[in-house]
Amino acid sequence: MIDSIFELIDYITNNPAILGWIVFGSFVYLVAFLLLMPFIASKIPADYFGAEQKKPYAPKNLILYVVYKVLKNLIGLLFVVGGLLLLLTPGQGILGILIGSLLLEYPGKYRFQRWLIGKKPVLDGLNWLRKIGGAEPLQIQ
Repeated sequence: MIDSIFELIDYITNNPAILGWIVFGSFVYLVAFLLLMPFIASKIPADYFGAEQKKPYAPKNLILYVVYKVLKNLIGLLFVVGGLLLLLTPGQGILGILIGSLLLEYPGKYRFQRWLIGKKPVLDGLNWLRKIGGAEPLQIQ
């Protein structure tokens, strides 16, 4: 396993075109991530983290429902992966993971989100993004 990682790193560093595409893709992803985060953070209802768990949105049409769920989970996965990458680089990695977790469907989601939002730096960062997006601060109970 270790040898294959070193071989991959060696291959990438010896191929400037691949390295250039990786750098370009990382830059585009970072810019898109930073532009979308305030928009998505501002769409979270201010009372989302209140005492009771909210019912998720569900379109009436089955096809729309499936498309909605697939797109929402794909976008959530992209935010979680981007958040994990931003943990290794300068950026708002934890906030990306939180926003991605809001979009994903998984067991224990609400409990994890309440635990994460209970951390003061995460709440402050999310409220800062909401302010940029023109929304009021989150109400935590």
